[in-house]
Amino acid sequence: MAGNARPPFDKILQLLRDININTNTQIPIVSVDIPSGWDVELGDKDGLGLKPDMLVSLTAPKLCAKTFRGSHHFLGGRFVPPGIAEKYNLKLPPYPGSSVCVRIGKPPSVDVSALRENYVGAVLLEEHINKDPFKQFQEWFEDAVAAGLTEPNAMTLATATSEGHPSARVVLLKGYDHRGFVWYTNYGSRKASELLSNPWASLVFFWDKLHRQIRVEGKVEKVSDEESDEYFHSRPRGSQIGAIVSRQSEVLPGRQTLDDQYKSICEKYADGSYIPRPNFWGGFRLLPVSIEFWQGRESRLHDRLVFTREGVDDDQWRMQRLSP
Repeated sequence: MAGNARPPFDKILQLLRDININTNTQIPIVSVDIPSGWDVELGDKDGLGLKPDMLVSLTAPKLCAKTFRGSHHFLGGRFVPPGIAEKYNLKLPPYPGSSVCVRIGKPPSVDVSALRENYVGAVLLEEHINKDPFKQFQEWFEDAVAAGLTEPNAMTLATATSEGHPSARVVLLKGYDHRGFVWYTNYGSRKASELLSNPWASLVFFWDKLHRQIRVEGKVEKVSDEESDEYFHSRPRGSQIGAIVSRQSEVLPGRQTLDDQYKSICEKYADGSYIPRPNFWGGFRLLPVSIEFWQGRESRLHDRLVFTREGVDDDQWRMQRLSP
């Protein structure tokens, strides 16, 4: 559009300006093609138009896009006819995969050393913590679920070879009780191979919105076949078939190989028949000897309370406070 913003957009623009000025709150704004109040060629010539943080230009950027000063400029309109591109000498960037938008220019530079979060709010004191670390874990885990966090059961699993070479990855917790913490995987995967040669591992749960993390260290063992069977058959059929198809961590010649194998197994069980759990897939349980509860605090003076015991069969836990 050109000239002043038309109703009702003029009132919306004024409201956004008032909010930003009066409340010191910056509302991120995304504009598509031509920001409201801008001239199609000259941009925000009167200084009364929208000042977007992100601009998504369609087909090809309009002349006014040259005046855009936001941090994020994207080009939409993946399917520009070749004739149009040739006629107007459009230099279109490649669109990765099935993306319909692609970034124009470089993203804003970031000073990594300046990235920081000041933790304020909750505290973790000895008189408030449950003296049973498994019950305390349950309390915090339920808090993470109630907070609506994405995959609150996600945890980093760190393993090491028998020579001490470490590796880590994110897996999903699928069960916990007084014995320990359970996840499932392919027994031929790298993590499984390392656990079978060196059964000591650690887990880390990080719940950023709550400024909390839990660190668990202990010895790992396989769960029973009965437990693995029960969980395997609780999964969607597609996931059951995926577990059969995937030879986790093995080299593949290409994606098509995986898709063809998946299609073949789907056809095999297309009649809805029972899918047996493959013997190379099942669960592990980490039996903890250390569980640390970490609560972020202001000025990096975090609360750290750690429970330790002598061995996985010891029922006596010792609690200590660690310096942040």
